[in-house]
Amino acid sequence: MVSRAHKPGQRAYYPWPFFVAMAATLLLFFSFQALFPTLPIYVTTIGGSPADNGLVTWVFALVALLTRPLAGALADRWGRKPVLVLGAVFFGGGPLLYALASNVGLLLGARAVHGMGLALFTTSYQAFIADLLLPGRYGEGLGLANVASSVAMVAAPLAGEWVERAFGFGTLFVLLGAIGGLGVLVTLALPSRGHGGHGHTGLQEALRQPGVRAGSLGTALLGVPFCAFIVFLPLMTDARGLGGTGLVFAAYALAAALVQPVAGRIADRWGCGTTALAGLALIGLTAVGLAGVASRWALVGLAGLFGVGNGAARAGLDACVQKSVSTSLRGSAAAIQYTAFDLLVGFGSLGLGLLADATDYSVMYATVSVITLLGVVTGGLVVGGRRGIGGELER
Repeated sequence: MVSRAHKPGQRAYYPWPFFVAMAATLLLFFSFQALFPTLPIYVTTIGGSPADNGLVTWVFALVALLTRPLAGALADRWGRKPVLVLGAVFFGGGPLLYALASNVGLLLGARAVHGMGLALFTTSYQAFIADLLLPGRYGEGLGLANVASSVAMVAAPLAGEWVERAFGFGTLFVLLGAIGGLGVLVTLALPSRGHGGHGHTGLQEALRQPGVRAGSLGTALLGVPFCAFIVFLPLMTDARGLGGTGLVFAAYALAAALVQPVAGRIADRWGCGTTALAGLALIGLTAVGLAGVASRWALVGLAGLFGVGNGAARAGLDACVQKSVSTSLRGSAAAIQYTAFDLLVGFGSLGLGLLADATDYSVMYATVSVITLLGVVTGGLVVGGRRGIGGELER
């Protein structure tokens, strides 16, 4: 479908390492996303509170935040593969540490290692994929590459719920660690690409690019509703008696997987800033529905809309950041973009957890909607002047 015929000597749209990297991502994210509906329940099982759930995610995101600049610098200086492999080991092996975490304190340490692996792998992954893409196809290519994590999420939460209910948390964590180990083996099959770049100085140079700055702001804004959806949805559905969230996460992931390549092509043709803002606006409106949802099937529908919005926003933001820098700065650009995302996921999780403790989930999701829509309006107001999130992303 995507590896279209090409003339002799002409570069293929998507060569074989593109699909091997996607396979590694699918396995690693399956081992990670199966924890979405189960880990919040595990926190309460070992004596944690809703605020502890926020803290557990905050630590994960904080370590990822602190690791990303190093990950980007190393991906540009050493090459993409060494960072991918190191990240795969920590990311894929993280669930094994959860099996040893019998209290919140130990779980925080396990989450720190897991967050480090996520940052190392995903930062280098963005640069590795962008290296393989033809000019003018960054939106479609990165959107397609991101489908791997979305496809994994279609089945992973449902599988995680089933394994936990049938066999318990210990078996779940060991099984997910084994799947992560397969992801490590696939990562080892990738060729070495990209080295000898700017290293730590590339972070400063990438940050000077308007597209990187604006794309990072948009990605930071995306972090707030994303953490509200991923972290607190299982607790909200439990509080409202709406059942498990495996099907809900599957609806989200399926919608995101279907939308991202299409949204990427739209971003390539009509502008990545416009695509990103449209996706963020849909997310903000979806959060309004989550604030008052009382039906399981309505929740599934809202999850699908959230997936559409998130897929469009990701495709637009990723494309605009990567197309605004040279090959030697791609790791640094991805590091800056997703450092901003991790920052808002971390502080958003902590703040939203405290807000949910003090009020309820209706107030929390309404607040998320207000924050997201205000950000979209602010970005949209400056598109006409070719400044800010909308305008600078198009440069």
